[in-house]
Amino acid sequence: MAHCLLTDQGSEFEAELLAELAKILGITRLRTSAYSPQANGAVESWHRTLNSMFAKCVRTDQKDWSDWLPYIVFCYNAAENSATKFSPFFVFTGRTPIWTVDLTLPANAKASESVPEYVANVANKLEKAYDVVRTNLAKAGESASKWHNRRTHLAKFQPGEAVRIFYPRRYPGRTPKWQSFYRTEGWVEHRLNDATYIVRSKAWKGPKVIHVDKLKPVRQFE
Repeated sequence: MAHCLLTDQGSEFEAELLAELAKILGITRLRTSAYSPQANGAVESWHRTLNSMFAKCVRTDQKDWSDWLPYIVFCYNAAENSATKFSPFFVFTGRTPIWTVDLTLPANAKASESVPEYVANVANKLEKAYDVVRTNLAKAGESASKWHNRRTHLAKFQPGEAVRIFYPRRYPGRTPKWQSFYRTEGWVEHRLNDATYIVRSKAWKGPKVIHVDKLKPVRQFE
């Protein structure tokens, strides 16, 4: 079974160490296109949830965020995921987490299981849970795809066509409300698929893979 690692284009993911490690382990590396977090939606959704939880706990100066991190992550891992229908903790360990209240309740009868019996039961539960998770993730993916396709109309560009490229760089002292994020111009070099193109620009050292949502045709008015 082939394994893939999907990341954004952060420098920590472009390091030679990670590239060599992926090569040794036989992992295919995939990258999201620039300014297109939708390609890695599961991680971005997790970041949004994590930040919203931090916002309800940290002090005004936000310097105590590291103190809250283990508690916030534990609560997230113990909650049921809307896509898998299981908590992340259960999917990884085959059991529900131990809460403070569990320490005050009477011991569970299953505590008398032998180690081989416990291991066999956990392995059996994990195998069944993985099958259900794959089925639920497939359904969630289909649903998300249908909603996305309803309101999406892909533009098409030809090699050599002049385009404007979305580049949301912000500058100190300038309000983004007055700033144009499509000032960078370039041209399409190659079409990879319906969603991504290789684009060159005089402002860059080399070509970049750009999502079609971040491109607009250059209009000439006479």
